[in-house]
Amino acid sequence: MLISQLLQIKLRYTLLLLGLLMLPVSSLAQNVTLIYDESSRYQSHFVNSLSNQLLSNTDVNLTTITTASLSIDTLRKEPIDVIINVNNDTIQELIESNMHTPVFHALATLSRSISFAPCLPDCIKTHPNHHFFILDQPPARQLNLIQLIHPGFKSIGILVTEQSKNQLIPLHKIAIRKNLSINEDVGNLKNVRYKIDAISKASDVILAIADTNIYNATSLPQILLTSYRYKTPVIGFSKGFIRAGALAGIVSNIEQLAQHISEAIVELTNTHKDLTTSIIHPKYFNVISNRNVAKSLNLHFPNDNELKEKLMTYESVQ
Repeated sequence: MLISQLLQIKLRYTLLLLGLLMLPVSSLAQNVTLIYDESSRYQSHFVNSLSNQLLSNTDVNLTTITTASLSIDTLRKEPIDVIINVNNDTIQELIESNMHTPVFHALATLSRSISFAPCLPDCIKTHPNHHFFILDQPPARQLNLIQLIHPGFKSIGILVTEQSKNQLIPLHKIAIRKNLSINEDVGNLKNVRYKIDAISKASDVILAIADTNIYNATSLPQILLTSYRYKTPVIGFSKGFIRAGALAGIVSNIEQLAQHISEAIVELTNTHKDLTTSIIHPKYFNVISNRNVAKSLNLHFPNDNELKEKLMTYESVQ
């Protein structure tokens, strides 16, 4: 009797094992759904880049949904392991859905993300399934760049709004360790012209925070002219900003942002561990400088590739 029971148990496990081996590979893969606005060239570029990077990975099944056809009820019914959202206008809807599926929000600045999730930079308790792969570079990376450009820059001018002022906290902590001072001011759309004038007078360099309530197409020419009048260089946050007259900046392109998220997905698939942070800064980046501005300010510093290599070295030993 005992021998018969043992044989039955052994047969059951053998059949179970054979069943698992016969399952298609796709059934064991990570199901990733990407939400984007197909009318946006920027978002479509990201989708194509991410698709290409995940193409050879059989552990990930990537499907796309346009914002025009988005349905929260449909998302709930689908066997989705991770949602990637690259459309800012969909952030609020996904947060309010209260789904348990992990959501990666990408292609948004920290300032914009805070407008949807005021608990940022730490929303693990209130929105544990939402993670923001923001466009803003890490504070330490920004301050390291300033020191590489000119070790004599000690007073860092920063203008923020009420929405972005929380970004000053980590900057202050890092600045203290580096023997730098943060010359901050909180402004708004109406007084940005006067605020930038005061900061330009009192600072060695201005570090621009990605906050469109301050730095936008309307205000940027005036800000750059004011800073140039006082010979105070500006560290920008986009290629267009630097071309317009900022001295330099750190920028992550679409391919680099897609690579970062691609690696995060693969790591989740391999480790089955959830992310434990709400904010994720770009892992890959380039340094861009405006050498005409540098020449006019009589500033001499290493070329962009050297600056990037030095920044990467700093981060690799931390």
